[in-house]
Amino acid sequence: MMDSQTSYGTLFDICSPSYYKDHVLESCVLQKRSVLRTPYGELIPHYREEDLRHKYIPSVVFYASGKLKSITLNEITPIETPLGKIPAEFITFHENGTLKKIFPLNGKISAYWTEDMEAELAKPLAFNFAFAAFTKKIISLTFYNTKALKSLTLFPGETIDITTDLGVISVKTGFSLYPDGSLKSIEPAKPAKIKTPIGELRAFDPLSIGIHADTNSLEFGENKQLKKVKTLNNIAIFNEKGEQIHAFSPFKKRSPLDDDIYFSLPLQLEFNKDSLTIEHDAKYSFKLSNHKFFISA
Repeated sequence: MMDSQTSYGTLFDICSPSYYKDHVLESCVLQKRSVLRTPYGELIPHYREEDLRHKYIPSVVFYASGKLKSITLNEITPIETPLGKIPAEFITFHENGTLKKIFPLNGKISAYWTEDMEAELAKPLAFNFAFAAFTKKIISLTFYNTKALKSLTLFPGETIDITTDLGVISVKTGFSLYPDGSLKSIEPAKPAKIKTPIGELRAFDPLSIGIHADTNSLEFGENKQLKKVKTLNNIAIFNEKGEQIHAFSPFKKRSPLDDDIYFSLPLQLEFNKDSLTIEHDAKYSFKLSNHKFFISA
């Protein structure tokens, strides 16, 4: 075994090291207690033997510049963030040293360590935003390199109510923000009736898998106006003469696990000034001022 010197401190008994071309350490696994001195305090990378819950991933990862890129902590440790102290088991950093992602838990979900078992370890955390205040379990927080919050990902099964310019919407998975803190996108937990430039739609994506909340099916522009939405509604388009020129309905897709089960693939709509783009088998664009739209269930 060997040690490695870094600008944050000495890494003792490293194994499985990888290096950049100039022999700068990129990542390694530790087998002995080491302490890294960071702007977030003294942090101890994971060094104990693996168990059923812990992922076999590097204890630490560095950028080519030698700056810390990520650290798997040996124990859950409170970290000071722009939102207050957050317990962390895994952290990633921007190269300028600011927080990029923080995970309160980072267990390896498997047949031997289930999501329910991980959920029992998760602690609800309190948050207070202009659009929502809640106490829920979360998977992660993501930050811009300016320290502003970029997204918050909820633990599976958690939902929150978020106030938008379209009304209060029940949200799963989480939400993303613009750098100024305004809402960028949310993931409706159930079909939500919203007003759009073409009429009332039910915003919902039944195929949303909720891995993270960086991007979601209901998106707002920086002007807070509706930008993108996924829906299971049917939409017919008529020209200025009143003639139907297009009709769109969600595609049906057979389940890869059961030939008798079908999924509905939602339509994706994008609004841009006086135009609407519908993504179906291809992308179709229409001027709002030159067309009429009929929406049905």
